[in-house]
Parts: sequence; C-alpha cells; structure tokens
Amino acid sequence: MILMGTGTSHGVPVIGCTCRVCRSISARDKRSRCSAFVRSPAQIVIDTGPEFRVQALRYGIRSLDAVLITHAHADHLHGLDDLRIFSHTKSSDCCAGNPRSMETQGNGLPVYANAPTLAHIRMAFDYIFRTVQLGGGKPKLDLVDCAAFSAGHPLVVGGLEIVPVPLLHGELQDSGWLLTESRAGLRHSIAYLTDCSLVPEDSLRLVREQGGILEHLVIDGLRVKPHATHLSFEQALSVAERLGARHTWLTHITHDMSHRGIRRFVRGVLPGYPELQGIVRHGGSVGPAYDGLVLRA
Repeated sequence: MILMGTGTSHGVPVIGCTCRVCRSISARDKRSRCSAFVRSPAQIVIDTGPEFRVQALRYGIRSLDAVLITHAHADHLHGLDDLRIFSHTKSSDCCAGNPRSMETQGNGLPVYANAPTLAHIRMAFDYIFRTVQLGGGKPKLDLVDCAAFSAGHPLVVGGLEIVPVPLLHGELQDSGWLLTESRAGLRHSIAYLTDCSLVPEDSLRLVREQGGILEHLVIDGLRVKPHATHLSFEQALSVAERLGARHTWLTHITHDMSHRGIRRFVRGVLPGYPELQGIVRHGGSVGPAYDGLVLRA
C-alpha cells in the first residue's frame, strides 16, 4: 500500500497560510488530501479526493480493480470523476487519441461504500447515473453497499480479503477498511481507519479477531488538541494501544505541527502507552505518516 495523501481537508500547505509548517521545505510536510493505493495482489484505491488525478499520475496507477470510499466529504470524494479512465477498456487506438475505441467495461468499476455515502454519490454526481448528451465523457461506476460484506463474508478482490470497519466521524457513519492477505497459512493485515472520532468496541474486536498479524494501522490523528470529529494524536495512540499493530501511522494531519515535531511529540508521550512502547522496543514503530509512504504487509 502507498499512502498517496496524509493531510487534512485543507491539505498542507494551507492556501494563504504563512505558518512555519506551511513554509517548510521538507517533503514530509507536504500533505495532500487522504488517499491510499494498494498495488498487490489487486489494484485498489481508497478514497478519491480533489488531488486524485495528481496522485494517480505521481504513483503510476495504470488500472484499478476496485475503489473503496470511506465517507462522502469533499476531501475524500471529489476526484471521483477522474475514475472514468479506469472504468473503460483502453486499446492502443484509444491511447493514440481515437475515442471510438474506448469501450465500456461490464457493469463498470466497482465502488464500495456504506449506504449514506452511496446516496450522496448519486446526488452529488447525478450526471454519472443518468442519460446525458454525447461528449465530455463520464465514469461508468458500479456502486455497491459494503454492508453486504462482513468477517464471515468478506469482499475478495484478487486474493485480498476486505472487510468494512464501521467508524464514527462525529455523527457521520464512516467506513474504515481491513485488508488481509494470507501467506504460508498466516493472515497479514493493514487496517486503514481515517476520519474518525470513535472506533466502536465491535470494530476494535473485528480488527483484533480478523486481522491475524496486524502489520500496519493507519489511523486518524489530526493534531495535539482534541477535535469534535477527529481523533487527536493521543486518542489515536489509545486506540493503537488496544490493537497492537506492528507499525502505527497517524494520518489526516493538519498544519499545526511538522513531521519532525510530531515524531518528537510521539516519542515524548510513548511511555504512557506501555504496549506500544514494547512493540517499538521489538522493532515496530509509531509515528506520523507522510505522502508516498509505502507499507509492506
């Protein structure tokens, strides 16, 4: 998995801001809107924010098997139209500029999300799902309610098992994702839990019981101060303490603190989280994510 974006809804640098972090020359202080790309054993994108086109070009996405959407906020969804190139079959003629050779592919590119998110997609992108005049193009998407999938009946894409993890983002129902691959009889997982203020007990149990070896936890950690709809750094660490991933990565980070500053902060508070401290002593890690981070499970 590549974390293509790790920033909050404003991104970093924030437009018009002259704070120290927004003026930083460090690549790890440049945070585009949250998105992730699974390259193997299937090609899957999690969230299509406003920078999705730029992210897809930067990280070399050439085809997609599926898209997972966490929720319907603009910073996670409003690049959806750029899925159109992945929802059709491309031939060499098409790539040479002949649009007649672009044929629709089956029912369309599968997009998985919860019911409220799918309803918002149909409303906000209504032109995708109704007949319009020729020209301009639009994606062909197959919207699928992720409620159809569970620990006992996971979504399987290219050998990868995927289970939605219910979260609360303030009062909004959000979907995290548990992605699991079996190798040599062992289950190796990544839990991607962005944009949440609460991980319910049932969801914690789901990740612990179904994740096998939890290699990576990617979790919302907005800033030091509490927030109504996001986990703070220490709230995220409290969740991580209960899940016990080998590597924990804070994401959806605002411009309040630099990458280096967050690393220092985490080191300073880690003694208050003995389980995480033990994992770090045995070769694990806890710290801020950054754009371009590659997670290997």
